[in-house]
Amino acid sequence: MKQFYRQKTIMLAIGIILGIVYGLTARFIFESSIATVSFLVLIPVGLGAIPMLFSYQDQLNSYKWLLFIPWLSILAILGVLLLLRIEDIMCAVILAIPFFCVVTFVAFLFIFINATIANRKNKRNNRNKALGLILLPFLFYPLEQSIERPSNNYIIESEVIINAPANKIWNNIVAVDTIQDYEYNPGVLNRLGIPRPINATVTKYGLGGIRTGHFEDGLLFTETITKYDLNKEIAFSINVNTASCENKIFQKHVLQGDYFRFENAVYRLTPMPDGKIKLSLVSEYNLTSNVNFYGKFWANIMIKDFQDRLLQVIANRCEE
Repeated sequence: MKQFYRQKTIMLAIGIILGIVYGLTARFIFESSIATVSFLVLIPVGLGAIPMLFSYQDQLNSYKWLLFIPWLSILAILGVLLLLRIEDIMCAVILAIPFFCVVTFVAFLFIFINATIANRKNKRNNRNKALGLILLPFLFYPLEQSIERPSNNYIIESEVIINAPANKIWNNIVAVDTIQDYEYNPGVLNRLGIPRPINATVTKYGLGGIRTGHFEDGLLFTETITKYDLNKEIAFSINVNTASCENKIFQKHVLQGDYFRFENAVYRLTPMPDGKIKLSLVSEYNLTSNVNFYGKFWANIMIKDFQDRLLQVIANRCEE
C-alpha cells in the first residue's frame, strides 16, 4: 500500500514538473502576446490538464483532487516565474486571477462531465481529453492573431475639494515639487511594485511646454501641454519614455507593449459656492487587445489609486 501511495506521489511530482516546463515554454512563446485569450484563458486550462495525464482513475473521480491539483500546478508555475524574475509580484497577481478562475471552472466542468458519463470506456479517455486541452492554446493562437484586436479608449476621473485660492492650486499642478516620503501615503499597489510619483518639471508655462513626470525607479513621462487656461484648466498629451521602463518587470511589460497606451490628462479647477475649489484630474488611456475587459479592470484600479493619492498630496500642500 505504501509503495502504491509513493508511486502516486511520484506521478504527481512528474505532472507538476512538466506543468512548470509547459508554463515556462508558453510564457516565452507568448512573450509579446500575454494580453490574449490564448495565454490568459487557455494556457491555465493546459496547466490544469497536465497533472491529469499522470493521475490514476480513482484520483480523476475525486472532486478534491480535480480542484486541488490544478491549483497546485498554477501556484508552482507562478512561483517559478517569480523565482526566475520573469515576472514580479504585481504581474503574478494579475496572472493569478484569471489562471485560478479558469482552472476552477474547468475542474467543475470536468467533474460535471465525469458525473454524467456512465460509460467507463469514456472515462478512460480522460487522458485524451487532457492532451487536447494542453494543445488547445497553441492551436487557437494563430486564429486569434488573424482577428483584428479591438481598440478602446477609457477615461478615469478623480477629484478633491481644496480650501485654497485657485492660483495657489495652479502653481502646485503645472509643476510639482519633489514629493517627500512624509507627504505621500503609499498603498498596497505601491508596495506591490507600482512606482509612486516623485515630481514634475515644466519647460514653459503655456501651450507647447514640455512637462516631465518623474516616478520611482527612473520611470519618466513626457507630457506636452495642449491646453493652458490660467487657473482653470491645463491638458497635456502623454508619452512614456520606454527606455526608462527597463528597471522594473511590470513597467516593461505594460508600458513597452502595444496593448496599453496613455493618451492625455487634464487638470480642471472648478469654483464651489462656499469659496473652495474642486480640483479634478481626468486621464484617458487606450487598450488594444482581445481581453480589454480585464485590462480595463486593472488599469482603472491603478490609475485611480495614483490620481487619488497625488491629488491628496496637492490638497495638503495648498491648504498648509
